[in-house]
Amino acid sequence: MSRPSVLILAVVLALGAVVGHPDHARPDEIQPDRPEITESARLVPRGSVQLETGLTYSKESRAGRRAATVLGTEADLRIGLARDFELNIEGEPFVRVRGPEDDTGFGDVTLGLRYRFVEGDDDEPWSPSLGVKPFVKLPIAGEPIGTGRAAFGLLFMASFTLPLDFELEVNAGAVAVGQSGSSDYRGQGIVSASASRDLARWMFAFVELYYSTRAQRDEPEQLALNVGLVYRVTPTLALDAAVQTSLLGQGPDYLVRAGLSVRFGP
Repeated sequence: MSRPSVLILAVVLALGAVVGHPDHARPDEIQPDRPEITESARLVPRGSVQLETGLTYSKESRAGRRAATVLGTEADLRIGLARDFELNIEGEPFVRVRGPEDDTGFGDVTLGLRYRFVEGDDDEPWSPSLGVKPFVKLPIAGEPIGTGRAAFGLLFMASFTLPLDFELEVNAGAVAVGQSGSSDYRGQGIVSASASRDLARWMFAFVELYYSTRAQRDEPEQLALNVGLVYRVTPTLALDAAVQTSLLGQGPDYLVRAGLSVRFGP
């Protein structure tokens, strides 16, 4: 899929969100984070376990080099420890890289803890839910799948119910990223925002922008656009699909995600 095609899709989804006539989802229905990059300050219920998983396929072209393609899986296990605490275990159980370097294996694992210190009222516009998430990436995978170095950071999360039935998720964070081939760490900044709206009680669309500074010394900053749909099959099961493209810096020409989320427990 070309970048113009992705931009056209983004416009279509945005217009659909504006002119749609949603019948709101109930607060107890599943609200997955995927296939968005931005993480929510709305947590899974206490005592619940939510698995968010799916497939990804991406292609990235670089001047003078063979294009790299990546086929992989994503999995995020979200565990509601308490009303305002949630444990996250994220990983890539399978990754297949083809390009200048070929490899197949297991990706990195990231452990995180979300703490919500303000819980908003979903019926009040601009009422925020606010939280923070400290996390650490375990260097399971070496190059070209990973860097072979650990990373750790802190993410600030904000979730808002907006006028006209929109919802907004915003993240801002700082990461210390282990550098390939050295024992040094480099600071990285992350900012993202995702606007969504129910098209019906059982489906919503989103448009998202994600920006990050350099993760490695020889890599540029990145600005990416991500658009997609989430379909709630039942109150505890959702299917999703999204397309992401890079607008600035280094990143995939396109990245396609498709998957499902299921919640067990209350």
